Amino acid sequence: MSDNWIVANLENAFSTWNDKMTEIWSLITTSPQNFKGGAIWGVISGINGGLQAIGLGLLVLFFAMSIFKSTASFRDFQRPEYALKHFIRFCAAKVAIT
Repeated sequence: MSDNWIVANLENAFSTWNDKMTEIWSLITTSPQNFKGGAIWGVISGINGGLQAIGLGLLVLFFAMSIFKSTASFRDFQRPEYALKHFIRFCAAKVAIT
């Protein structure tokens, strides 16, 4: 082009900008399974499975505690609307965990 130092600096800046944007775009579009060979994804998946197991165990524990706490007698629990209310709460909590 020309020997103008301003033009040379601008071309160098735009070249650096384009290189960095290309690198950022490749990082953004990489799937988690392919990032760094997928090792990080495997670890995170294992941690997630362990936390789900703990969460489901706690869900059952607290569900049973809420039933025993709220029922003064089994006569209350024999009413269908009472059992349905607890079943819906249990299902909503299970959906939130998984």
